[in-house]
Amino acid sequence: MLVVGVSLPRKLIHELASGFVGREEEARVAVLALLTRQHAVFIGEPGVAKSALIHRLARLVNCRYFYYLLSKYTVPDELIGAIDPVAYKQGRFVRNIKGKLPDVELAFIDEIFKGSSETLNTLLNVMNERIFVDCDGTVYQCPLWSLYGASNELPTDSELAAFYDRFLLRHFVKRISSTLLENAIIHNVNLNPNVQPLCSLSDISRIYDEITAYMRQNINAIAKATSQLVIVLRQHGIFVSDRTAVSPHHLPRLVATYSYVFGVDVRKSAIAVSKYVLPNEEALESYRKALDELQPPEIREASEKLEKARDFAVGGDLKTAKRLAAEAIQVAQSLFNKPEKVELFKEEIKQIIGDAENLIKDISEIQRRLKKFKRG
Repeated sequence: MLVVGVSLPRKLIHELASGFVGREEEARVAVLALLTRQHAVFIGEPGVAKSALIHRLARLVNCRYFYYLLSKYTVPDELIGAIDPVAYKQGRFVRNIKGKLPDVELAFIDEIFKGSSETLNTLLNVMNERIFVDCDGTVYQCPLWSLYGASNELPTDSELAAFYDRFLLRHFVKRISSTLLENAIIHNVNLNPNVQPLCSLSDISRIYDEITAYMRQNINAIAKATSQLVIVLRQHGIFVSDRTAVSPHHLPRLVATYSYVFGVDVRKSAIAVSKYVLPNEEALESYRKALDELQPPEIREASEKLEKARDFAVGGDLKTAKRLAAEAIQVAQSLFNKPEKVELFKEEIKQIIGDAENLIKDISEIQRRLKKFKRG
């Protein structure tokens, strides 16, 4: 059964994450790329479910999907389709693009930084312009919505820096913690391999249009929050390109998308998505110092717990949702022991506590009705 409506993005994140253990953050990044119609790259060692995550996403949104593993020997034809040899002998130039990159809506390119300059330039044109111009002048309009890349390591070649910057979202994937290994084994044995579509790209497109309207209505607040964030990050030595900072298709849209989907003000949204534009893991320490200027760590922790609580509630895990909401209240209330922070962030603290309390009330009411239904 297809799900359409305001809750769709959060439901999609939950359904995507439910195929794995300990991959909630990766699911969030993948769906944010989809909702912004942008591209994301996952950096991490082999075997951390990077390709499996995007394959599941493609099935959940019921779209045409392309996967390829790049190497230094990969030629563009392997991505865009081979020339038809029969037609070529007849004097016609025909490229078979069916099922290849110019023909799909979602793509996953593994070891994306290992391709040749020619191959990466082909990718770049499709990613940026959604077009592919063939050597005979034929222009292919590509339906590509989002492209996901993966690599075991960051590119070291300076020539790849511009290509890397085309990925709005960057996420550094870790192995799941040892405490989750047992659960992961049980989960994978019991996992139903059949993934039913949750929505279509038409539904995602409608949400994209809603976010565009939301961004225009709140552009002053979004511009202020985004510019403040970029200034602070740059002051701490973290590179953020002008393209990322000011393009209406990049960070401002990401801020608007997160705010719209998760129902938080744009200032909180800018802080929440800021970690996805970091250039490398080495920037994390500077990033934490930068965030401390924007928001106390306790508020960030409480906000993240409340956010996860909402996700679990949408997904039907009421027990976990209730626990996380209670933890959010506890963390937020700990700030009352720090009067200097309470004065500066009083409204945000009250908002978190109020939202968490309301969520707990709603969950308790649902649980009460479920018990009554079972008795009946």
